[in-house]
Amino acid sequence: MRDRADFEDELNRLRMMRLAEEGLGLGDLLPDFALEDVAGRFWTSGELLDRGPLVLALFRGDWCPYCDLTMAALEKARPAIEALGATAVGILPDGREHIARTAARRGIGYLLLSDPANAYSRTCGLAYDLSPDHIRLHRERGRDLPTRHGDSTWRLPVPAVFVVEPNARVAFAFADVDPERWPDPEALLASLQELYDLPASSNR
Repeated sequence: MRDRADFEDELNRLRMMRLAEEGLGLGDLLPDFALEDVAGRFWTSGELLDRGPLVLALFRGDWCPYCDLTMAALEKARPAIEALGATAVGILPDGREHIARTAARRGIGYLLLSDPANAYSRTCGLAYDLSPDHIRLHRERGRDLPTRHGDSTWRLPVPAVFVVEPNARVAFAFADVDPERWPDPEALLASLQELYDLPASSNR
């Protein structure tokens, strides 16, 4: 009971901080990134956007059961995403060796990138320092997040997913400090479909 109460207190604290509302959102330009994949290759946002729209997700880590489910949901949606000319990308604060194990265990076929110390999530305004009670919960479960993240601070990203146009404008945005919440995949695909239909519409 105490653990659940501490978790709810943390959610309330984060809601008061308005991270989801004031971070990267609809109509904003996606900040540039250069992040490493599981093989050690750096990918830039510009390189990926040159291919077409992005479906970009921020995950806390595979230790989170809700992120585990959403990683699987994004993999399930990947064929439909790719059929609409888009690329799915997941960003996690874990080191690339750990992310490689996650991808292998979960059968993830989309690109997973490492964001050490949550640097990119912070650039997007979507990272937060954990409260002492929240740190205690992770320590009791054997999760040394600073070591996993290459950080000196206990910090996590806000779970989020974005559809980004090739010009870097965010066309769909969902962020919520409650990891139990995830956008309706149909809404995400509908946003992509609109982008897919734009070139045909503009030629009429």
